[in-house]
Amino acid sequence: MNADFEMELANPPNKKYFCSNIVAQINQKLAPHLLWLAQKGDALILAEPWSSEVKEFARKQEVELVFPTSKTKYPEKFFTPWGWTTSAISVGEKFGAIVNKVDLELISRVNSKLFSFQLEKEWNILLPTAAIVSNFEELEKIIKTIKGKWVIKSPMGVAARERVLGNGPILTQGARVWIERKFQQKEQLIFQPWLEVSREYGIAMYILPNGEIDFVGVSDLQTNGAGTGIGYLLGRQIPSNRLMELKNIAQQVGKRLFQEGYTGPAGIDALEHSGGLHPLLEINARYTMGFVAIAVEKAKAVTTPTLWQSKT
Repeated sequence: MNADFEMELANPPNKKYFCSNIVAQINQKLAPHLLWLAQKGDALILAEPWSSEVKEFARKQEVELVFPTSKTKYPEKFFTPWGWTTSAISVGEKFGAIVNKVDLELISRVNSKLFSFQLEKEWNILLPTAAIVSNFEELEKIIKTIKGKWVIKSPMGVAARERVLGNGPILTQGARVWIERKFQQKEQLIFQPWLEVSREYGIAMYILPNGEIDFVGVSDLQTNGAGTGIGYLLGRQIPSNRLMELKNIAQQVGKRLFQEGYTGPAGIDALEHSGGLHPLLEINARYTMGFVAIAVEKAKAVTTPTLWQSKT
C-alpha cells in the first residue's frame, strides 16, 4: 500500500523520497482494505502486527499475508501496487515478482490535475473561471473578479490536501504563504470555483491491455463539506440517465489514457452540484478507495443506503 503515491510523484527527481512516520501509519491503516480487492491465490504485503480479524479475513479470501521484511521470493506472481512509483517498483523487485515495465514520466503526467484540466478544456466541460496560474499576477487577475468561494489546488494534491480555500477577492496570509511557496517551487496551480456539491461520484475502471474499458462501478463518497472524505454510502441507487453519463465519461477518459500509453486501474472524480453534473473533476491513474467501497458493496450485497467508513 502506497497511499502517499502522489507525494512521491511530486518529489523532485534528484531527491530521494522519504516516507514519514505519519504517512507510514496511514499506509498501515489502509493496507488491510486491499483484501477486498484480492483474489484467491494472491499475496498481500502487509506490515505487522496483523490483527486476528485481518488474518481471518485473509484466510477466507485465500490470500497469503507477507511481511515487508520477508526474504521469500514470488517469481510466479505479478506485482500490483496501489500506484506506480520508484519505491513501489523496488518493492516488487525485492520480492522477485513479475514487474511490468512502467513509464513513470507517463504516470506522473496522467495523474497530474494539469492533465485532467486540459481534457476538461479540450472537451468543453471546464468550470467557469477555472484556470491554470503560474504567478501572483495571473492569480490576482482572476481572483479580483470572484465573488464566491474558490479553491486553489496543487497538481499532485490528494484527499483534500495540498490546496487552499478562499472566498471572494481577498487572499488570507496563510493562503498567500502557501501559494508563494508553490510558485517558488515552479509549480503551476489550478484555480477553480467552489461548487456546492449535492453528490460525489467516484468512477472505478480498468484500462485493459487491448484498450477496452472495464467499468467496475461508481462509489458514493461522503465528505464533511470542505471536501474531506468521511466514508462511503453503500447501496444508494444512481438514476439511470446519470449512470449513463458517468459511463460515457469513463469511456472517454479511458480511451484517452490508453492513447497516452496507460493501462491498469483508474478512478475519475465527478460531482453533482446546483448547476448539474461536472463529469470530470480529476483523474487518478491508480487504485482508489472507491474500488474498495464498490467491492464491499458487492460482497455484502448492500441494497439500502449504509455508511461505510474505511477503518481497521
